Amino acid sequence: MLLVLKSLVTFVFVVAAFQKLTGKAAANWTRWGYSRQVMVATGIAEVVAVALLWWPGLTLVGAALMGMILMGALGTLVRYHESLSHRLLPGLSLVMVLTIVYLAYPV
Repeated sequence: MLLVLKSLVTFVFVVAAFQKLTGKAAANWTRWGYSRQVMVATGIAEVVAVALLWWPGLTLVGAALMGMILMGALGTLVRYHESLSHRLLPGLSLVMVLTIVYLAYPV
């Protein structure tokens, strides 16, 4: 289960990072008032988060970075009144990240 969740979250983050690093997401970021530099920095942070998620012993750090990125995404989408369907993927991704932490670090 943990491997499946990590793979799904990795896929979501790699696709999102690709869109940011290639400029395909620029229209939305401009509409929300963010610069291209912030968009690219977020894409780099997404790639780093994925690497940390898979690095032995740093899963929690990667998940924490992913959580911060996803909270920022959800905050932006709520602030700019984006549709529920637009908020769904970051919301589900956040639930998956939290589940990864729960499974990887049982209490």
